Amino acid sequence: MHDTSTASSLRAFRAALDLLASSRRRSHLRSRPRQRPAAAPALGLGEAQIFMVAANQGRRSTGSVPDGLALVRRLASDEYETFADVIGRAFDVPAEEVARVYTAEVLANPLIGAYVAETGNGTPVAAGVGIVQDGHLGIANVGTVPAFRRQGYARVLTETILRRGALAGAHTAYLHAGDTTAPFFERLGFTARTDSTMPRAS
Repeated sequence: MHDTSTASSLRAFRAALDLLASSRRRSHLRSRPRQRPAAAPALGLGEAQIFMVAANQGRRSTGSVPDGLALVRRLASDEYETFADVIGRAFDVPAEEVARVYTAEVLANPLIGAYVAETGNGTPVAAGVGIVQDGHLGIANVGTVPAFRRQGYARVLTETILRRGALAGAHTAYLHAGDTTAPFFERLGFTARTDSTMPRAS
């Protein structure tokens, strides 16, 4: 039986933060040894965060595929600027700030997947991250550019990340959501865990 407890998921979250930080540090040390790493942009963290957990086995799609969606794909490491552009527009933050967090080295880490949903003409309109570690899948920074919201792109993208995580051995998924995004993730099977507080990255 898999451990889907809050404590287990929080341990995985802390490990994922360390993994992301260590990937950023390696990038930083190779590129600009004397420059201090940039702080992570506040991607949707303007409101109180709710820790949510879901089992990640036997999942089915919860809706139809948007008419304009061509595919959801994992980005290669040299496409980090594409990811930064979509997330920057989705969260209204500078793309260069996102690119300082999700560098080419971060995207090259096999445990960290950055995904985009693309329209038929190859335009990326939604993006998100999945981090697999210790049987858990952390989902972060799921966002859609304004003109394509409420059409199902983020849902299909998130479901794809969940399926990919399951194939990589993740039996549990977790994430942080705000009051406005929690209902979206509840529809995908996530449950708020009120017995937890959000750990902070060091």
